[in-house]
Amino acid sequence: MASAASQIKRFVIGSIVGIASMLPGVSGAVIAVCFGIYERLIEDLANLKDRIRSDFVFIFVIGLGIAFGMGISAVGLDFIMDEYLALALFFFLGLIAGQIPEIWSYTAPKAEKFNRYNIAALIAGILIMGVFLFIGVGSDVEVGHNLTSYIVLVFVGIILAVSKIAPGISGSTLLLALGLYGPMLAAITDLDWALILPLGIGLIIGLLGFAKIMDRALKHHRKSTYSMILGLTLGSLLVILSYAYPELTSATDAIGGIITFVIGIAVSLLFVRIGKMTPGSDSD
Repeated sequence: MASAASQIKRFVIGSIVGIASMLPGVSGAVIAVCFGIYERLIEDLANLKDRIRSDFVFIFVIGLGIAFGMGISAVGLDFIMDEYLALALFFFLGLIAGQIPEIWSYTAPKAEKFNRYNIAALIAGILIMGVFLFIGVGSDVEVGHNLTSYIVLVFVGIILAVSKIAPGISGSTLLLALGLYGPMLAAITDLDWALILPLGIGLIIGLLGFAKIMDRALKHHRKSTYSMILGLTLGSLLVILSYAYPELTSATDAIGGIITFVIGIAVSLLFVRIGKMTPGSDSD
């Protein structure tokens, strides 16, 4: 049994993962990798029936931390997106750019050259984000208390879950492209449980359903998997930029955008550095 200090540490790490996963351009899974909890969590979720008893405390504490981080992050982001949209978008753009070197390192380019399958996976990742960009409505989708909205929120929850499992994928970026990011923040900050419940159901479905897929993909097609993740990350730059650029209406906005972009890169690199200072595995 881990000590109380270890459990607090896990809760804090889970909270950081939750906060990061709510920021467009940041992958909560990448943060989990950096803090050394990713592989254990994926194995637990992929084999939940066998490991729920032996690793229940670990799963519960990390999960509680993630939920807490998502909640407090949503409150702050709802205000920032309303009042400082341009600055926020360029900050998110910097967060994405800062992750690219780390994700590139996952493809192990020095150990093995890219083959046609790896290149195809990279291009596919970029194209997927391009598709999301073109089908995005450019403004928030209206979400109400009806069956259609509940189904949409289950879908939103699944996207968020996938972003926590697949390093490099920012669920918030996908939701921003689809016009669903604002409604998600509003549902959480307003504590609208009729909307939060289907969101939570989607999270559970996504976590349990995608964990096995990701576990197998990393074990049998590691380089191609990370190549696609790199493509998704590069595509995310285009998505955020397409929303950020129209918000620049003055020279002051442009200067502010550059400053927050640089800050975003610095914060992203700091996350990676902190993670590397943390032991690579989380064991009792």
